[in-house]
Amino acid sequence: MSRQIDAVIFDLDDTLLDWSQPSENWTDFTRPMVDNVYDYLRTQGYALPGRDAFFQQLSNQIDQVWAEAKKSWAGAQFGDALQRTFANCGLPVEDLDLDEILRVYDWQPMEGVEPFPEAIPVLEALRARGYKLGLITNSFFPMWMRDIELDAYRMRHYFDARITSGDTGYMKPHPAIYQRALNLLHTEPQRAVFVGDRPENDIAGANETGLISVLMSPPHLNRDLKGVVPHYTIQSLNELLPILEQLG
Repeated sequence: MSRQIDAVIFDLDDTLLDWSQPSENWTDFTRPMVDNVYDYLRTQGYALPGRDAFFQQLSNQIDQVWAEAKKSWAGAQFGDALQRTFANCGLPVEDLDLDEILRVYDWQPMEGVEPFPEAIPVLEALRARGYKLGLITNSFFPMWMRDIELDAYRMRHYFDARITSGDTGYMKPHPAIYQRALNLLHTEPQRAVFVGDRPENDIAGANETGLISVLMSPPHLNRDLKGVVPHYTIQSLNELLPILEQLG
């Protein structure tokens, strides 16, 4: 007889990766990457505003892209923010290779952000027990950019399916992004567990889609549940294994 649960799907940030002690704030972290794009465009001969104005323009467009996407839980895309910025700067958007510019951006892991100590041992244990593993992140980057982090942390090979909301066109809690992961894992909602840290996104969406929801609530987070009720709550990924034994 096949067991009840055959797949475990994870959120990424603050679920597998510990963001409690980043080395710098987001603005300081991303500024050199935006400067990479700025320098690339200048070397291509394009006239641009000053660096600070370009950075602020992109920051504004990122905020707008996210705000618009959240109205319908559409998948915000970093590429859209870039192209809007280029258009506002008077650049010929249709002539620019967006994929090349994303690579010029040179996304890298942030110093101080590491997998939770138990993340890799738990992934190892789940693989050894035969579970299919998935990853869903509400990231506006394409998955290949987040794979840079997974490769740095030696985590990518654990996952049978990995998707971002930017690639999928929907973000959590929209059921479509969960269903895409389930399809890639060749399983059904009632046979899968979802683990995430945000009640209104991760847990609400998992509940609506019919997955078993596990709220990751490490000590540095104090999320307001806002009426969302997870099936289980854990403070460490180690607590996931007994839950799966109970379910399986």
